[in-house]
Amino acid sequence: MLRQATLVLVAATVLAPVAAAGRYGQPPQRPPQRVVVRTELVRASDGFDWLDAAAGFGLAVVSVGLVLLVLGADRPNVRHGRN
Repeated sequence: MLRQATLVLVAATVLAPVAAAGRYGQPPQRPPQRVVVRTELVRASDGFDWLDAAAGFGLAVVSVGLVLLVLGADRPNVRHGRN
């Protein structure tokens, strides 16, 4: 068992430079050093107003909460148990 593990490690050591080589035995090309990544979700000049969207969402949440409160308060008082 130990002999087989040693043979696998020796074979991996011998084949590592070949596996690391690029196409046609040449070393792989280095990636460009400078990469530009855009982090903005939307352009600033698209006309969408995030403040208006947030206000509308807040108004919708408050409206749903009020409707649930009104519907919850309108329930009749039902007693459970024996009379």
